[in-house]
Amino acid sequence: LASLKADYGCERLTVQSGGTINGLFLREKLFDFIDIVVAPILIGGKETATLIDGDSLKSVEELHKLCALKLMDCTALQDSYLRLRYQVIK
Repeated sequence: LASLKADYGCERLTVQSGGTINGLFLREKLFDFIDIVVAPILIGGKETATLIDGDSLKSVEELHKLCALKLMDCTALQDSYLRLRYQVIK
């Protein structure tokens, strides 16, 4: 990320990834905003990936890695989908 800024002047980046990368970026407080599109279908199971995967927090001292979210917008899309836009509170 430092190279993208230094070499190319990149100020903003859109990350569309899975739970592992999402978890890493969130715990390093690299997200300013999070957009989530909720589909009208339920998927579950022990092996099902989630929005935030990765290692679990193992102690009270690790709670500083968590980020609170502030809902900025909720938009109803076609076919009962929802778009939720959150600001990450650091």
